[in-house]
Order: sequence, then structure tokens, then C-alpha cells
Amino acid sequence: MKKIVVLLFTVFTILTLSACGTSVHEDLQENEWNVVATNGEAYTADFHADTVTFQLGDMFSTGYTYSLNEDETEFSMRENAESEPVAFTISQENDEYRFIANTEETKERYGDLTLTPIEQE
Repeated sequence: MKKIVVLLFTVFTILTLSACGTSVHEDLQENEWNVVATNGEAYTADFHADTVTFQLGDMFSTGYTYSLNEDETEFSMRENAESEPVAFTISQENDEYRFIANTEETKERYGDLTLTPIEQE
């Protein structure tokens, strides 16, 4: 009986802790990000509910709509409704995200991306 109670408590604790984790979508929105691309570019990214703004210095910024698949392992973005979506596979290591281009065309244009949160003061 004691083993069953301990087992139920352990399962309940694991489920509770896993439900407390932040989703990728929430994490992206909670931070501003430094982005370094394998094509040599570096810029910042600011995510909102379904849009992301990329800013290169003080001169140039561009916006995209984006979405994540249900299990938050795929990121796709598009510049406008008529443009083809650009897709990346997401992986996380500590507080960094890696967006790996899903096609060679995407890799040539955008590169693989490493997102690191900008420290808030």
C-alpha cells in the first residue's frame, strides 16, 4: 500500500511540474532575442502572439507572421499572405533556441538561426 501511495505521489508531482513549464511560444514572447545566422547575419527578434519583428541595427526592420506546430518543434513564417512559408525545426539547449532550416533554399537565404535571450536590466 505504501508503494502505491509513493508511486501515485511521484506521478502526480511529475505531471504537476511538467504542466508548469513554459511553452516555446510563451518563451519566445517573454524575451527579446539576439539572432545569429549561419549566413553571417546578426540581428534582434521580438515575438508577439503571431508576428515577429527582426531588426538589424537602428536602420532596418521587417515583420513576418509566424506559427508553431502543435508540439512546438516546427516554426514557420511568411512575409505576407501571398508568400510561401519558410520553415525551421526547433531545438532548445539551456536558454538558447536553434532554428534549423528545413530546406536548402531556406538555409541559403536565412541560414540556421541561434536565438539567445537579451539580458533584461
